[in-house]
Amino acid sequence: MVCTIFVTGANQGLGMHAVHQLGATPDVIVFMGSRKITSAEEALAKFAAEIHSSSTVVPVQLDLTDAASIKAAHTFVTDFLQKKGISSLDVLVNNAAIVGKGFEDTFATNVFGTVAVTEAFRPLLSKGGSILNISSGLGSLSLTNKDTPLYPAYASSKSALNMLTVQWSLEEEKKDSGICVVSICPGYNATNLNNYSGTMAPSEGCKVMVKAALEKGGKTRVFIHKDGEYPW
Repeated sequence: MVCTIFVTGANQGLGMHAVHQLGATPDVIVFMGSRKITSAEEALAKFAAEIHSSSTVVPVQLDLTDAASIKAAHTFVTDFLQKKGISSLDVLVNNAAIVGKGFEDTFATNVFGTVAVTEAFRPLLSKGGSILNISSGLGSLSLTNKDTPLYPAYASSKSALNMLTVQWSLEEEKKDSGICVVSICPGYNATNLNNYSGTMAPSEGCKVMVKAALEKGGKTRVFIHKDGEYPW
């Protein structure tokens, strides 16, 4: 059976490497969300030869801050799956995020945009599917201390995302949908988000994302990283 996965913000960094590694596994359809479709196509060209023969990677234009773009992406994904005889999406990976100039633009993408995408794609998710929110250790209230780097807008946006994980998981439990909702910290990766100052390669950091996307029947309402779970 084919596993269907949508990754937002997938034209670079963690998202791109996650799509690359997911696409290299058998029987997967990965939708590669990108604000600019040409950016996704250019990124895909770098690893297209490594996509498994039974799998497909599909670029999709998606701007989290544009309602029309979200609607068009939903229509595109739905139509693509229907043409393949598939009625639902298995996994939504909310990866797209920015470090904006202030609270307004940071929250517009990291929180409000993520909410809009999730609300749009939730009805398409299969029973027993999953919503993976890519968060950060900076979003943990328990881990925050005087030695924590000061990124108020970004850190608080990830705290808000973690609360959404909790709220959405409770909603799914009440619906008895079997849908798992988790937050994932991929570590401090060298990406455009931090001007490539991170200490991990995104090809390594994304592995916890890939594992969670392919996992069936995992825990819900948890904040995970490569070595286990973080406190909220």
